[in-house]
Amino acid sequence: MKKAKEKRENPKNNFGGKAAVGTLLIIVFVIGIFVVVDILFPFKGWESRRELMQLAQSYFNITVVLSSVMVLVSIYLVFIYLKDYLELKSRFTLGILLAVISFMLLAVSWNPLLMQLFGIWGKPGIYSMIPMTFATVSLVILAWVSSK
Repeated sequence: MKKAKEKRENPKNNFGGKAAVGTLLIIVFVIGIFVVVDILFPFKGWESRRELMQLAQSYFNITVVLSSVMVLVSIYLVFIYLKDYLELKSRFTLGILLAVISFMLLAVSWNPLLMQLFGIWGKPGIYSMIPMTFATVSLVILAWVSSK
């Protein structure tokens, strides 16, 4: 443990600079993804309402699948981190567990089928803020755990 701390504090390693460059590269990569998607799927005028409805149905189906996969992966991660927390009693593990639970709630509240089930499809206000609230809570928990 002492060697790891000495290695981090060694000015020759310059992990902060490497992390900053890596972060910038990741940001450029993420922006690049949006540019490529925009090029591959350019906006076009809708010739008919039927064409728009078909596209909306495709996005609906994709969102249902993605949010369902996210729920399943979150359940698996909750099991893993709950098991680890019960064994280790670590604040770090508890923080990650809480963040994963928050991501799971994000995925559940993001699922369009749930929105239709509760009749909140397209309603403005608190219902549209729920997924973003869970994502924000997850990131705050991860930031808290990471700063320790």
